[in-house]
Amino acid sequence: MLQGSGEVWPLDRVFAYQRAYPDSLYLRGTDQAFYAYKYRGIVEKKRSILAAGSSRMMKFRAAMFGDRGGAFYNAGGMLNSLRDVRDFCRLLPASRTPDVLLLGVDAWWLNESVPPVFSFEEEISKGAGFSFDEHILGIRWLLKHPQTFANEAISLVRGPHTLAIGISAREKGGGFRPDGSFNSPLETPRSEAEWAFVDRESPPIIERVKGAFANFPPASRVSPDRLALLDEALASYETKRVLVIGYLPPFSSEVVAHLRSDPRHSRFWSDFRRQMPELFRKHGFPVLDASETASLGMDDRAMSDGIHAEETFQIHVLKALLHDDRVRAALPGAEAILDRALASPATNYWNPDLGP
Repeated sequence: MLQGSGEVWPLDRVFAYQRAYPDSLYLRGTDQAFYAYKYRGIVEKKRSILAAGSSRMMKFRAAMFGDRGGAFYNAGGMLNSLRDVRDFCRLLPASRTPDVLLLGVDAWWLNESVPPVFSFEEEISKGAGFSFDEHILGIRWLLKHPQTFANEAISLVRGPHTLAIGISAREKGGGFRPDGSFNSPLETPRSEAEWAFVDRESPPIIERVKGAFANFPPASRVSPDRLALLDEALASYETKRVLVIGYLPPFSSEVVAHLRSDPRHSRFWSDFRRQMPELFRKHGFPVLDASETASLGMDDRAMSDGIHAEETFQIHVLKALLHDDRVRAALPGAEAILDRALASPATNYWNPDLGP
């Protein structure tokens, strides 16, 4: 069952399958293995333009990058702390160093009360080949999810899902495209009433901010030690002549208002929004603070929850970044693609019309 679903396929087999089936989606259920999948994707695909950061970066797609779309890979989900950023910079082979790195930085990465959860080096080592331990963990997971077990058993009898690799992709319909971007399983709203903003995270992000828990514990300043990790990585990329493009992803308007007004968060929030642009510019890199959707002429309807913006918002992000001559030179043809998408009546708040 684990083999038939693709849940425990070695990543080399996953990449080979996605090359053969460009419309296929990959997403495991037992252990999503974002780090391993994205890191090995970079090594395997040899792309020169990367988007990297947390899950908030997963909606950039190759088709948005104009003439160099074929050189793009989305590594979103692989970096979840500034320690990850530093380790990625150190460990990636020199032969795979990108020309352009679109780096999303999350505010909580600079909060010293939010500990890093993952070890980058350990995570990227997963999924390289057959693992007895992974099979045992998978079996335990299936036994704890009897409905999934039943669904997969029926599916194996009926035949394989040719475009879905991994239990989550098969059950929910979403997953990673071959370019690393994430195809969401969420149903697109169809009416103005349905387009009203809903925070689909559980618990909602605004509750975490008001309660000052999870990624939002009280903080009075940006952590100097965490800032030093980012400074170190940016200095290394500057030496390697990588064009790093800084990006501060958006929050819903209610979350931003609370971060700005709540004394448990306000000083940290102000410090973060001041120091991030200063640090990127210190190294000569462009940066876009898109913390507020309104700054790009959009609103909360562009977001599927309090911290995740959908693809159309990223079109606006890239359009704004092209005001910088260095970015424009690095992404020839992108502006025409973005303008066409924004002008299309088929583009909605979440899904841009990127053509065939």
